[in-house]
Amino acid sequence: MRRDEYFERLLEVIEELKIEAEEKPIIVEGKRDVESLEKLGVEGTFIVIAKTPIYLIADELIRKGIKEVILLTDFDRRGRMLAKAIIEEFRYRGIKVNTKIRQEIFIYTNSGIRDIESLFSYVNKRSLF
Repeated sequence: MRRDEYFERLLEVIEELKIEAEEKPIIVEGKRDVESLEKLGVEGTFIVIAKTPIYLIADELIRKGIKEVILLTDFDRRGRMLAKAIIEEFRYRGIKVNTKIRQEIFIYTNSGIRDIESLFSYVNKRSLF
């Protein structure tokens, strides 16, 4: 796949995220992740997990009757570890975790970003060409 094809596919993934976010909350690590996604036009419920134990987030989702979430943790070591812990805890509790969008963002940015907060600037820079 050529570089421009990767970028086109990334834009499609972001459009898919916008649609999915209408029904499912998005789990991110911090406020800057939310800001980046909002600048891309993603609207919905964001759950910022910074400094909150995963089991408490799961408790709240269960209390609200939420059965599925979109996971968008960062691509660094900490983000991968968080993702693994969230997937394990949530699946154990019966909450489906959508990791497809996270994986596709990583693939179609050619590993060019390390975190979700960089996604807007990545897209913005490439849109100018």
